Amino acid sequence: MVVRRLESLGLIIGPLLFALSPLFWIDGHYGVTGGLLIAIAAVPWVYGLIGEYNALRPRFPLLSGLWMLLVLIGMFGTVAFGLQGVFESVFGITEFRSLATFDIYPLPVAIVLILAGPLFPVALLSLGAMHWWTGLTPRWSAVSLVFAAAAFPVARISRSVPVAFIADLVMLAAFCVVAWFAWHRRDEESI
Repeated sequence: MVVRRLESLGLIIGPLLFALSPLFWIDGHYGVTGGLLIAIAAVPWVYGLIGEYNALRPRFPLLSGLWMLLVLIGMFGTVAFGLQGVFESVFGITEFRSLATFDIYPLPVAIVLILAGPLFPVALLSLGAMHWWTGLTPRWSAVSLVFAAAAFPVARISRSVPVAFIADLVMLAAFCVVAWFAWHRRDEESI
């Protein structure tokens, strides 16, 4: 029960740290603090999502395993984007110079940022679908996860602080609901 409670807290702390990151953006870029918040948020968030994996695995053994793989790859991309913001700021790299690096290292950049990054919203969309089917949370909660998954890339692509902050608050609200139900989930409900 203690671990499940810690996992539930991870579902709140991760999105909360992530939601704070746009407040520290500099001209649409993550910067040191914003990027660090994004990278650090991944740890409790993944820990919490492992709890959801444990609850989903008895119902969807294969699907939940593939979903967890999406989570890990997607979170790897999320951390990479956050650290990119940190290092761009620390080393004074301009946006033009950062984009020029893509031409020098196309395959690594494609793997780390272009392929891995978008998998996190796909994983969130999948989580919403699995919650819908299993009833681990009410259907309106599953819909809020899907909505948050759709808002996530829009917020990042727009580079607008208000848009990102609102999208992140939607994400935080969706995960607070998931955390609430995970916190109160009985052990036999996870099986």
